[in-house]
Amino acid sequence: MNVTRVSAGLAALTALLLFPWLSYNDPDTFWHIENGRYMIAHGTILHHAIHTFYGDSLPYVPHEFGFQIPEALLYGAFGWPGIYLLTAVSFLLLIVGLYRLMQISRQEIGLSGMPVLCYVLLALVGAWVYYGYFKSRPQMISAFLIVWYVVWMRRYAMSGRWRCAAAMTLLSLAIANVHAGVWLVIAVFSGMQIAASVLERKFRGRDAVVYAAAAIAGFLNPGGYRSLFYILTVTKNHFNLLIDEWRRLDFGNWENIPIVLALVFFAYVLPFSLRKKAFRIFLAIGIAYLGTTNFKQNLFLWLFLPYFAASAMDRAPLLRRMPDIPGPRIAFAALAGMAVGFVLNVALVFAFPPQTNARQYPVDEMNYVMAGVQTGVRPKVLARYGSSGYVMFRGADILCDGRQDPFITDATKGLWGWTAFERSMYGFSDRLPAIVREDRPDYVIAQRTVSDKLMQDWTNAFGEPVYRGRYGAVFRISQEK
Repeated sequence: MNVTRVSAGLAALTALLLFPWLSYNDPDTFWHIENGRYMIAHGTILHHAIHTFYGDSLPYVPHEFGFQIPEALLYGAFGWPGIYLLTAVSFLLLIVGLYRLMQISRQEIGLSGMPVLCYVLLALVGAWVYYGYFKSRPQMISAFLIVWYVVWMRRYAMSGRWRCAAAMTLLSLAIANVHAGVWLVIAVFSGMQIAASVLERKFRGRDAVVYAAAAIAGFLNPGGYRSLFYILTVTKNHFNLLIDEWRRLDFGNWENIPIVLALVFFAYVLPFSLRKKAFRIFLAIGIAYLGTTNFKQNLFLWLFLPYFAASAMDRAPLLRRMPDIPGPRIAFAALAGMAVGFVLNVALVFAFPPQTNARQYPVDEMNYVMAGVQTGVRPKVLARYGSSGYVMFRGADILCDGRQDPFITDATKGLWGWTAFERSMYGFSDRLPAIVREDRPDYVIAQRTVSDKLMQDWTNAFGEPVYRGRYGAVFRISQEK
């Protein structure tokens, strides 16, 4: 049996099984595209929220413009297939980066070859990351950028080559402009490397210049330091905890079984991987913290699990007897096979473009709303937080969307001292009529999953819905005082 062909075939099959339609319809995707379209049309970088009840008065930190503009260009050129093309390329770059990270891990401790279980682990990690995190958001690009930053950082630590330092600087610049909110992660990783080099008495004078250059590159973005410290904005008053992916992980939930298994495996391989290396110890502490914090940051556990596992395969019981796969030719064949699988997936998406889920988003409802307004007019539409990005994408002004930071400002405070973000999250309750009276939308879109009592209360307040679709009901709000 030809091992090269088998590897290529299995990789192609694995890629084909990463079904494209599961990477669409994330709530944030729609307003990312709209932000990008606006910036392209106006030739500017956004520093204010757009298409809101507040006009252009709310400040916005442009921490993801480097993702939004390319995504909008691809969507404008190809529609949803263009978005999937970006997804597929990002995923392939991530897989190659994770493979190189495993190689680096083994090289650091003088190991060669790659045990077959490393490839199995890479496939499992890749599948989980794809289904859990590749949702047409900036993290699908920042994920591979962060992995490649660590690859080049570790190569620099071992070799001291200037090309490694140059790659670190460029990657720092890219992360700060594509997804600045996660730039602090590479800053912390760099700090770990500096501390490890100092402890091991390997810190060189030029290292200070290299890491300073990487740090300075991060500040070269339109949002400046505010972009890099965006996490401090979204965690203000714990507003972020109102969003599911920021809440603490529920390890009792069966849907989180893969996360639990990953943590158990991480704990198992860790003693065999640390090898008394300061950097590995520091990184393990950081990954353990991020991996158990919440779903959003759990991504980093998956990205760096291969790094620790790769160097434990030769020592950990049950793992160390597995054979190595010789030579880089097998790895290249596997990568080529995966690329072929994704090309076929891309072709499938172009042949059968996906549709927005009309039960998850108000597709029918916005068709009705926009059919009733003049061309160029943006009606004010009040919808739930999770669907507001789509409403904005379709041509309406909204109370709040997934950018969050403009909508937690004092300027948006209204009834009960709630910000626009809070009204969007809490408002679709018995308090909706009072919010409507103050915020004065033209339409309210209510999801069909609400209780009969709430729907009846809203009908009593607003009159009968003027339209009912697959997502829910549309109420036309009278503007008479």
